[in-house]
Amino acid sequence: MNQIQAVFLASTLLAPAAIAQGQDFLFTTSQPEQTLSGSGGTILQQLYPNDVIGMRNAPCPPRVEKWLPREGFEVMAGDEDGDDVYQRTNLFDSIDALVAIPSPIAGTALRTLYFSTSAPVGNAITSTPLRPGDIGRIRALPSNGDVEHFISAENIQIALGLPPSPILIDVDAACFGYNEGLFFSLDADILCSPCGGPTLVRDGDVICLPPWAYTIGSGGTIASTFPSSAVRVYTENMMNAMTNAAQVTNRFGVCVTAANDIESLAIDWQTPSTYTVVGCGGIVSVPTLLFSAETLTGGAILTTDLGGSIYNSPCMPLGTSCGFGPTLGDQMGLMPPSTTLGVPSYVNSLAGNQRLFQFAAEAATPQIPTGFPATIDFVTPPTPLVWVFMSFAPPGPAAVPTSAPFIWGWLGFPAYYPAPNFMGIVPGGTGFATYTSPAIPWPVDLVFQGATLTSASIEVSTPTFVEVF
Repeated sequence: MNQIQAVFLASTLLAPAAIAQGQDFLFTTSQPEQTLSGSGGTILQQLYPNDVIGMRNAPCPPRVEKWLPREGFEVMAGDEDGDDVYQRTNLFDSIDALVAIPSPIAGTALRTLYFSTSAPVGNAITSTPLRPGDIGRIRALPSNGDVEHFISAENIQIALGLPPSPILIDVDAACFGYNEGLFFSLDADILCSPCGGPTLVRDGDVICLPPWAYTIGSGGTIASTFPSSAVRVYTENMMNAMTNAAQVTNRFGVCVTAANDIESLAIDWQTPSTYTVVGCGGIVSVPTLLFSAETLTGGAILTTDLGGSIYNSPCMPLGTSCGFGPTLGDQMGLMPPSTTLGVPSYVNSLAGNQRLFQFAAEAATPQIPTGFPATIDFVTPPTPLVWVFMSFAPPGPAAVPTSAPFIWGWLGFPAYYPAPNFMGIVPGGTGFATYTSPAIPWPVDLVFQGATLTSASIEVSTPTFVEVF
């Protein structure tokens, strides 16, 4: 054990283990955007539809920063398309649904988050597909680059009364609770036969797989579903009516009268609901749902509470009421184009009401020529110092960096990339940090990762690539 590791271990043993709770969100945007904070002038201010963004609602105004940049996904996925290049800025194209599995220890952490994408992941590394109809994740551990399904597209189709293949569906929004079930919406209309018989399921409908509609596997994921067990709990017309009742404006200040296509769903654990629907296996108790839609440019979030209303976060309403100007996006921590025009994005996925831990890394320039230094930007937790480490990524087609378990990573990233080379210490007291390496003299693929001490633990950041050519 080296000196730095010994300091980390000693500090962890002495640190208190209390974890603050708060009502926070993870979300993605439908278009490239910028953080309202400016992210300390770092590259982290540039947001993309395949970045996961963390929104901490306390203290006010909320802090909104990258939680898992797309570069972190690139490290975990490796050269998934087998083209001998790690860098792939269009990995997933966009993240369309986030499913956070509640954890009593860590809140929302990487090991509790699944997602659905708008483009499939290549199969050069993984033997399990990740397609737009699946809800899954790319694992850093125990099998690097492998995909784990929370639920497969085949099982969703079986519940909808469709044959398991060919894959016809694209999940556009989803949320889950062990006692509530899986709620989801699809990207396109489809003829199928769920509970109640043959019907046209619309892209604005909300469908539920109640707990009696599936079996849970050993890992807490949905292992199988029963045929025609899915229950439509809200029709598109009902979602349109709730959107109209919310009286919210879009980015142009126009009052939105319909949702049309549901883009995100999250369970509001703090607002009780008495709404029920009769299903084929019993009564479905439908929780209060938060949702967004393609018509809600400016990034508004609505709720099914009170028959449809703008969701009030602890800091502010997440949308502008009709007659009071446009929904700008600043309520979601996004930089609007002007004081009279909101962001072009709608919220493309949402997972909420869990305590978030933010410690993310991103290369300022992910591909650099030989003889140039690498610059790595970090968004950090409240901590004065960040230790920066580097490891070498394996070359060749279908290569994937190998990670190892990080046993203290209950709050943040659960893996590190050995054998790490200690590169230096940078200050992180502002919430951001920047490391610049010496000039790199030869072509090589590198993984950078930060580490820090908090009051509760030792944490490592999400990893990021630098490819030197």
